[in-house]
Amino acid sequence: MKTRLLALIAFLSLASSHSALACATCIGDTSGSRMSNAASWGIIAMVIIMFGMLGTLIGFGFYLNYRAKHPLPDYNELLQEQDNAA
Repeated sequence: MKTRLLALIAFLSLASSHSALACATCIGDTSGSRMSNAASWGIIAMVIIMFGMLGTLIGFGFYLNYRAKHPLPDYNELLQEQDNAA
């Protein structure tokens, strides 16, 4: 049963049109049409958003690492320093 299903999937993927599997940017339509320009800008926007989110997560990881190595003093110690200064 599984081999028949895999054979069917392989046949359908090979028999399908190659151009139906990609957008205008991936195929290489560089004629300057509005659709290809819009697809290019959409891809660029998604890449920028993805790297922005990954950068934010990496930065938060570095912040947590820094806070783990340099913890803040206890609240009671801060109150004693404030009373001594006043």
